[in-house]
Amino acid sequence: MRVCSNILENMKLFLNKQKSELFIKTSLWNSVLEVFLEEKNIDLTPYLVSVQIKWNTLLLKTNNPLINNELNLFYDKIYLLFSKKVKNLDLKFYDFEVKFI
Repeated sequence: MRVCSNILENMKLFLNKQKSELFIKTSLWNSVLEVFLEEKNIDLTPYLVSVQIKWNTLLLKTNNPLINNELNLFYDKIYLLFSKKVKNLDLKFYDFEVKFI
């Protein structure tokens, strides 16, 4: 059992470009929801609109500027959780800048 769990921990996901982008976007989306739910006990789903990838920047669009300010307050926690999720991808560069628009 110990060997099996060790193998699973060291496995990397092998995805094509489209699936990698989808995983990155989903990871950011879920990280934002998780952190905000943990910190504020509020579900942000109705306020999130989309996630876009522009070079090495991820743009998370919301429909409320006040939410953007709140998200900036939790940037470090969101980014840490997001980077933990994404580092298991086999990407050459996975250090993204995240902006809330």
